[in-house]
Amino acid sequence: MIIYNKTWLANLRLQATLKKDLLHGYITPVEFKSITEKYPVGFYTPNLFARIGLFILTCIIVSFGDGLISLLFSSSGLIDSFGWFFFLGLVSYVGLELMVSSNHHFRSGVDDALLFISGCLFVTGFVLMFSRLDDGTHYWPLSGIVSLLMLYLSIRFADMLTSIICCISFLAFMFFGWIKIVPAGLSTAPFAMMLVSGGIYWLSRINSKKEKFINYDNVFVITQVVGLVALYAAGNYYAIQKLSSEMANHTGPIPFGAFFWAWTVLLPFIYIVLGIKKKDVILLRTGLLLITAAAVTFRNYYHVLPVDITLTIIGVLVLGIVYAITKYLKIPKHGFTCAETEDGHLMDHLKIESLVIAETFSHAPSAPTDEGVKFGGGDFGGGGSGGGF
Repeated sequence: MIIYNKTWLANLRLQATLKKDLLHGYITPVEFKSITEKYPVGFYTPNLFARIGLFILTCIIVSFGDGLISLLFSSSGLIDSFGWFFFLGLVSYVGLELMVSSNHHFRSGVDDALLFISGCLFVTGFVLMFSRLDDGTHYWPLSGIVSLLMLYLSIRFADMLTSIICCISFLAFMFFGWIKIVPAGLSTAPFAMMLVSGGIYWLSRINSKKEKFINYDNVFVITQVVGLVALYAAGNYYAIQKLSSEMANHTGPIPFGAFFWAWTVLLPFIYIVLGIKKKDVILLRTGLLLITAAAVTFRNYYHVLPVDITLTIIGVLVLGIVYAITKYLKIPKHGFTCAETEDGHLMDHLKIESLVIAETFSHAPSAPTDEGVKFGGGDFGGGGSGGGF
């Protein structure tokens, strides 16, 4: 369960919406101030520069503290074991829980640093513990443990970095497990990883639309990006050839080369088409970025043009695609446009209008719940007004 106060998170989303509506002129500054005072956010969240400074300062303080404790116990031999890293990680994690629960830190730099440090110490402890296996099989259980650890931290703190590591370690766990258990697993691993990566994207996409996971929006966004990139990498010709060369000492063309070349070149464009069709900006932007990877992969094997000219052509191609999409969507097509639409803010505007009415005519406003801001009691429109309105 997420550690942050859910009511404050709901108020934070409400205030973000209020700022947009204030810029669009839907509400006045007086109404904005009145509503934000009624629905406050108690988190400590400084600006970006203060956050960076607190992150660095926390890392320095924890490093000195861990070093001092390790120096005090250096003669006992405890610091030579992997359990010592678990101990230090547990200390940092307890500090993280206290800072968030008691001092209400939220993306302040302090909680970011403590989360980063505790995660690194736990992972280091697991690496030292499993590295004692000399048969080279420790990668499979290690990646599984790291995946579970990062999954817990992602659920607890809704952090994007731990979500990325969770996805990558889970992909590693599936890969090492597949080549270990399945006969000829290395040959079929690309297809298995395609299924796993596609599954990660699909699950994160469908769950991101559920209201009960509203506090994990950023986590699901980054998970979708990782799933799409991993899906592309699983069939990238260069990645597969390097994998075959390093793990199976295979040289020369790889089996099903035509399929993997088609996957390498065409998949970014499929992402773009699906992004336009499904009105999904994640698919669209990921596809545009992966066009560069496809071109660089092609350039690595077929030296048709110099590198500088190749990169210039790639840039012109991407800009041309962006320009064509922008021109095509200048007039909305099936509800999808390149312009900033009013429809996206229309429902928010209606909700804010109801909220303004509630704050103006009601003396006892109700606080927003985890499921959203609810109003009632009105016979005219449910905006919180009485029947006389």
